[in-house]
Amino acid sequence: MTERFDSETERLVYNQFLGVFLNYPNSGLILKPLDKWETTLLRREFDLVIYKGSNPLAVVEVKESFTNKNILARATDQVRSALTITSARFDIATDSITFYFYDRENFEADFVATSFDDIVLKLVELKHINITERDKEKVAEIINEVIKRQMSERNELNDLLNNRSLISNIDFDQNSNSFYFLSKDAGINSFENQFFMRMFGQFNEKTICRYTTMNTIFSMLNYLSFRMNGLVGMNDKSEVNYVESYLAGNEKPLSKQHHGSITAINNRYITSCTTIANKDNLTLWRLYADDSRGVCLVFNTVDTNLNSHVLLQKVKYADKDGKHTELELLKEIRRQVVELTGFPFEFRNLGYWKHFFKPYEYSIEDEVRLLIIDDPSIPSIKKDWVLTYTHSIVNPIIDFQLNGSRFPLHLKEVLLGPKCPEQETNKVQLEELVRRKRSEITSKSIDADLKDLKVEMSAIKHYR
Repeated sequence: MTERFDSETERLVYNQFLGVFLNYPNSGLILKPLDKWETTLLRREFDLVIYKGSNPLAVVEVKESFTNKNILARATDQVRSALTITSARFDIATDSITFYFYDRENFEADFVATSFDDIVLKLVELKHINITERDKEKVAEIINEVIKRQMSERNELNDLLNNRSLISNIDFDQNSNSFYFLSKDAGINSFENQFFMRMFGQFNEKTICRYTTMNTIFSMLNYLSFRMNGLVGMNDKSEVNYVESYLAGNEKPLSKQHHGSITAINNRYITSCTTIANKDNLTLWRLYADDSRGVCLVFNTVDTNLNSHVLLQKVKYADKDGKHTELELLKEIRRQVVELTGFPFEFRNLGYWKHFFKPYEYSIEDEVRLLIIDDPSIPSIKKDWVLTYTHSIVNPIIDFQLNGSRFPLHLKEVLLGPKCPEQETNKVQLEELVRRKRSEITSKSIDADLKDLKVEMSAIKHYR
């Protein structure tokens, strides 16, 4: 493949590195010229990025000449900002003759002029960053201090940090060059997930509801299924990367993530509901039930089916001033860790917890979300892929048995909307459909229970 370059100097620098790296075929180093990093928050293209496997190791900024000191200053500023975006360890600024080098391990130092051969040696004979127990203690101290300062004393986070050794759950990733919480348990019982759960507080509501279309409830009953959508499909225009924008962070583009991470992301499924206080709410009928032509589904929550891979939680909204106490906490931890150590703190599970934060303007929804990390603890009846209707995102879906014995939500009522077509007729027909499905469940020994399911009509009579 012919590589593209913006200048002959960039081509020359690329060939310099390529010629040497060919002598080290087992180094795992890969060169990517004009490497694009594009998200909804930013669009950057770097002259050259050197990867170690799938992780950026060094970002190279190429200039035609460093005879002007201002050009050197601009080059080093540009390449420093690239570290924040890519999480690379090294910065290199060069005009193909002179090389300036920066190592995040010595974050308080500046760029130093060095030889090309010395840089190559540092790349191919890569030494681990020396992270000491004291470094982890410093990170733990920051987390504790920020929580004590920004959260109330009654917050459940204090219990987690006091009852377990925080330091023992902090580690450093030599590939992504970041501190993170260890995940000895991959499910919701992992330390980081417990960190977020305590931040949100325990969800205790026994009944919730969901507004949807007539087509959805017909499919649910006809196929005895409960469909959930993959997290990637949640990246619609109404809430794209709200959390990353709030944190002023730079999320790693999907195209830059390891295939293992992409697989994990696509094994997370989510469904949106609301609190039972919003049952038969005209505003929600109009917004989420086909302008009141649809239905409101009422579910009992089954606590015993909430396990290490199943989470039911209320969405956290910003206050009237647009402030999130919880996100301010994450932002401050990140800021102080980088300031003190030179390396970021990575909340690795933020990718799905971010879907439990929304702006103040949406607080009328009083939303409750069900998150399932795909796991055999709840057997599925179908897995497939769809193209999302509103934003054309290729996305996985998963169908679970409706009212199955191991599912966390149990449908107990279907409420027909104020503008539901042929409301009385559809009430009778849905009741008949439910009766026939009960017989089918019995005859085929299906793990579903519709015994107590009722069909009712909205009490709102004057909305047409």
